[in-house]
Amino acid sequence: MIASTRRTVLSLYMRVFRIARTWQAQSGVPGDTETERKYILQEARTLFRQNQQLTDQDSIKKCLEECEARLEIGLHYRNPYPRAVSRKHMLEKTKDIFAIVC
Repeated sequence: MIASTRRTVLSLYMRVFRIARTWQAQSGVPGDTETERKYILQEARTLFRQNQQLTDQDSIKKCLEECEARLEIGLHYRNPYPRAVSRKHMLEKTKDIFAIVC
């Protein structure tokens, strides 16, 4: 991994942790806040570790863009969970996968 890419990844990782530390659930219920904070931390750890072995710059860039998009959407809607994917979008993705396999 290039040093600048490594710095970008670590910066984004730390940004996620800072957001989790100050996160407040939209409901205002302390239990919800704690649950959502734990979810943010666990999701970040899981996804960053899952992609830790990536070496292809395009794949790394795609993952960084996805992470930044999820952060911005989560902050905007005050919802840490991934947005539901429309059925149409899911069907298009499935067609792409089947085209590759077949």
